[in-house]
Amino acid sequence: MAHTLLQVVKNYKGSYPLLDAMVPANREKFRTVVCYLSGKPDGQNPMENLVDRVIYLELDKKLVSWTRPATVRVLAKLIDKESIDLVICQLRRTIPIGVSAALLARRKPQVIGVLHGIVNGKVSGSRRLLNLFIFRRIAALVCVSETCAEDLVIMNWQLDPTKVMAIQNGIDPSPFLNPSSSPLENSRALLFGEQLAGKRIFGTIGRLAEVKNYYRFIEAFALACQRASNIALVMIGTGPLEQALKERVISLGISEQVLFLGYRQDIPTLLENLDVFALPSLREGISLALLEAMASGLPVLTSNRGGMKEVVGDSSCGWLVDPEDSKSIAEVLTLIARQTPEQLALVGKNARQRVLSKFHVDRMAKDYETLYGEILDQH
Repeated sequence: MAHTLLQVVKNYKGSYPLLDAMVPANREKFRTVVCYLSGKPDGQNPMENLVDRVIYLELDKKLVSWTRPATVRVLAKLIDKESIDLVICQLRRTIPIGVSAALLARRKPQVIGVLHGIVNGKVSGSRRLLNLFIFRRIAALVCVSETCAEDLVIMNWQLDPTKVMAIQNGIDPSPFLNPSSSPLENSRALLFGEQLAGKRIFGTIGRLAEVKNYYRFIEAFALACQRASNIALVMIGTGPLEQALKERVISLGISEQVLFLGYRQDIPTLLENLDVFALPSLREGISLALLEAMASGLPVLTSNRGGMKEVVGDSSCGWLVDPEDSKSIAEVLTLIARQTPEQLALVGKNARQRVLSKFHVDRMAKDYETLYGEILDQH
């Protein structure tokens, strides 16, 4: 007889490939129900074809909280109605809701929490107190990187480390493995302009926000431009710091070397036409953008912290830098600018192989399915 799993997601905002990959493929062993506490269906959710049932409760997003009895009651009723054996709470704010509902339900299922992002940073005493109560009542806490798992244990009071584990993110590399048939030079000119097409192009993809550390990276790039005239920087993404970053580029006198592309959907094509991928973040879990760049065969320059260091591993796949040391970053940029195409290609080849062997979505999906089975077998 199949066990029934309930994936609880706070808000439906469209397809989320990582969540899709957490659905067990063995439907004879696992029956899966997905519940979105808020958000409305749009007819484009691939999850509806992957699981046995998808439920949109369409609650007011502002009222979705473990402190709201109505939210907890409706989820507890769903647990009993669907005969749920295991509740899987996606993202931090959903965990106390799932635990409270499991306690209220007659069914009394096991509960696990999945923390998708970074967990380090400031944690208030009230949050630690809540976590102390909640984490004692769950079977497992899953983090997307080893570093995040270690941070979680350190930051919380009396958290049993045997409950905390890392299942590293993975991607489907296939969209990034097959280069287009168009000549590289023509593609680069169309994408980035003729002025940048012949330069060594560093590219970055991400939200233009403080944690991504782009302000300091642009300053380091300006320093590198004083020593290397053959480099350019392409920034892909939008965010609250966009205007400030553009103004900084102008003030540093590097407008002709830096291109802001904004939000784009043609990421595989853009990656194919870069020379080096840069991710100078202050904090990251396992960055999907970093994995996609490496799958594209790009050497990477990234921070020597957290999940970024975990992904790159060693110098064979790229360069690790102190994200808060602009001069050091500039030195590495200059070093990369002087590498031959053959040297960069070898580093990129190593990066691609690392993703294929350690960060494939199939490995991630298998790890989650194994975890679900172990928890259900124990209880």
